[in-house]
Amino acid sequence: MDTSTIRLPIRRLPDHFDTSRITTVLDEIECALMDDGGVHVRAHADSMTITIEVPTNQLIDAATCLKDLGLI
Repeated sequence: MDTSTIRLPIRRLPDHFDTSRITTVLDEIECALMDDGGVHVRAHADSMTITIEVPTNQLIDAATCLKDLGLI
């Protein structure tokens, strides 16, 4: 299966995401994508960026859900 990567800068996350608890943010993103978009993803972060690995055939669904969350 082909995957695509979406990268989000942590410093640009909306205020309702608590960046001091980044693992919680990752869980919220993964759950929202699964529950709202039906997209199973893997999300991880380094000190500056959240990386979301998405099946390429579900990229549009993921982008739509991320837009609804205010992340893109």
